[in-house]
Amino acid sequence: MLCGHSGIYEKNINLHAHLKLTQAAKNGKIKEKDKMEILPVKSLMLRMGVPMILSMVLQAVYNIVDSAFVSNMEDNGELALNALTLAFPLQMLIVAIGIGTGVGVNVLVAKSLGEGNRNYADKAAGNGVFLAVVIYAVFLIFGLFGVKLYIGTQTANGIVLEMACDYLRICCVYSFGLVFFSLYEKLLQATGKSVFSTIAQICGAVANIILDPIMIYGLLGCPKFGVKGAAYATVIGQIISLVVAFVFHISLTKI
Repeated sequence: MLCGHSGIYEKNINLHAHLKLTQAAKNGKIKEKDKMEILPVKSLMLRMGVPMILSMVLQAVYNIVDSAFVSNMEDNGELALNALTLAFPLQMLIVAIGIGTGVGVNVLVAKSLGEGNRNYADKAAGNGVFLAVVIYAVFLIFGLFGVKLYIGTQTANGIVLEMACDYLRICCVYSFGLVFFSLYEKLLQATGKSVFSTIAQICGAVANIILDPIMIYGLLGCPKFGVKGAAYATVIGQIISLVVAFVFHISLTKI
């Protein structure tokens, strides 16, 4: 009996979506708020999934670009690459925790908006911001006091130790760009604005690619920072992504 009721309910939902889609087609446009409800699943998968995949690929660009440029440094390029390799696991930990928290908030917000409960969606987004503050505080403390202890367990080479500490300390202390971007990226995706989250990611990745050689090698009048330059270029790119995503969030999502 339950199966029968479920089938009738599903047919009613499909009929409702079909009527909305037909009406939207007659009017020549589909309202943004109705897209998640009435567009075919395959269309939504392409519309939202491709930008998400591209965004995840771009996240890895930071480390690839940093590694490519520091390995070509005139002085200790190979040791610098080794230093970035030691810092990489902690960077990925920041990414994992930031994105994991963002995904949790994404699910709650999307579910609440689907139910028409905007108040609960607002609370979920607010709790996400609070969690992002806590996560950043943890990595800030680690960046200030725990980096040398961690890197010291990975290498006995003094040059590699110093380079890795410099790079990882900067990435941790200024990790608010990555942590908060991960949150606002998922909020944009939860409201069907995944294209805009990808645009924000692209802005940061491009900035990192441009700034890396300038800050590492000391081009265009910029001081030669070496490995520190790679870290500064990375966090600046992440902060740019955060600013762009935040602007999109404020202007488009209304959460």
